[in-house]
Amino acid sequence: MDYAQRVRDELQVRCVWLRTKKSYFPLPQAGDEANPVPTACWWCLKTNEALGPDGSSSGPGACDTPGRACHVGPVHL
Repeated sequence: MDYAQRVRDELQVRCVWLRTKKSYFPLPQAGDEANPVPTACWWCLKTNEALGPDGSSSGPGACDTPGRACHVGPVHL
């Protein structure tokens, strides 16, 4: 799976409150390369901290879980 499709798939389950500065850039296009050195700092837009409202860390994986009490999934993309 290419990078652009992987990003779109992740956005299907990621909490709408999870942010990184790259969240404000356009979505990657087919053929774009993934950054080989991921250095993103993630935060929860509800708390404006690296921890979500439930006190657990914010980030990919942690905020992709619909069972998490503070998780709000996207309506559709």
